[in-house]
Amino acid sequence: MAQLQRYFFSFHEVIKLDNFDENETLRSKRDILLRNLKDNLPTGGPRVVRSFNQGSYAMGTGTKPLDGNYDIDVGAVFDVEPDQANSVSLKKVVRDALTHSNRTVEIRRPCVTVNYLKGSVVDYHVDLAIYAQAEGDDLRLAKGKEGSSSENCVWEMSDPEGLCREIANCQEKGKDRAQFRRVIRYLKRWRDYRFSHKGIFSIALTVSAYHWFTPYKDILTEEYNDAGALHRLVEIILSKWRPVVHNGELVHRLQVPLPVEPRGDLLKNLTAPQMDDLQIRLVELRDALKDAIAEPEDAEACKILAKKFGGDFPVPSAEKQNAAKVKSSVVGTGSSA
Repeated sequence: MAQLQRYFFSFHEVIKLDNFDENETLRSKRDILLRNLKDNLPTGGPRVVRSFNQGSYAMGTGTKPLDGNYDIDVGAVFDVEPDQANSVSLKKVVRDALTHSNRTVEIRRPCVTVNYLKGSVVDYHVDLAIYAQAEGDDLRLAKGKEGSSSENCVWEMSDPEGLCREIANCQEKGKDRAQFRRVIRYLKRWRDYRFSHKGIFSIALTVSAYHWFTPYKDILTEEYNDAGALHRLVEIILSKWRPVVHNGELVHRLQVPLPVEPRGDLLKNLTAPQMDDLQIRLVELRDALKDAIAEPEDAEACKILAKKFGGDFPVPSAEKQNAAKVKSSVVGTGSSA
């Protein structure tokens, strides 16, 4: 049986992104954007009362993007009453405040996206979610884009900070939590490498792990086994396909319920072909993990996994693997002599 944990550790070191507090570059970009926003808002208009990190960086599950376009998620809370302000009108104010020669600003339904350019290519982008403070500590997210009908310009109940807390506290033990985050990163890189469409959001994979991940250790050594943890999680996810009514039809789908407001299914917008594709590719991932775990040679096992995770997954040469085995056997003989 292949010994895969060190290769998963190496893979994780390559693909992981630190959170804002540990990444000076990302922190600087975020701070500059928020300062630009506050400085350029019109006098007498809505003001930013506070901001916060959200998304994968805040949750400690960030991964390096394959296309190099880094995605930063930030929430900005404005001093407006959601019942008295138009959600898209506020987004237009934000867009105008952030328009600059070295970036493009786009109003999207869930956020305002600021693309920073290096030459003519997008270097990184910031998804700025716009919130209004409702009663108490409740937040309302500005939904809608230019040209949306009035019924699609809404303030939706949202709890992004609560979601971050749920993910952060999902596993009580620190080492269990570390494996939980590693497994999420493996799934996200698999998604980036294996899917051409963007329908499967990172948050859906993260929340799938929130619901169904359990720590996995080697029975004999008590060492953490990421291949086993990921294999078990994928098996459980595949077992969650259920007959459901979707768009008025009875169909077989996976649903991933958001554990905070606005609740709902994080995969509800997947088309039927996309849902079928997700199931097929999860089956392929499950089978590849099973084959890799059972494979006696590390090099062959890693080749199997590299086909699912891409070239960043390390594949040792047969010569290096054999040399390591010889060294191990010599050390073992010397220890017992």
